[in-house]
Amino acid sequence: MAYRYGDRYQMQLLPQSMEEYVAPDDPVRAYDAFVESLDLDELGIIWDEHKVGNSEYNPKAMIKLLVYGYS
Repeated sequence: MAYRYGDRYQMQLLPQSMEEYVAPDDPVRAYDAFVESLDLDELGIIWDEHKVGNSEYNPKAMIKLLVYGYS
């Protein structure tokens, strides 16, 4: 049986970019492009970055999560 060996001098645990996790032909890239093309003002979604209170999630990120979840 082979043993697992670690690299004691490893500088990173995870890749530097999230892009390295997603394949170039993954459907999530199409969902991302679709949501980025939406005009949120035209859809009636108002996002005020200077609003007082707890910070909100980015509406486009939430739409992407919803679309990906339904797929």
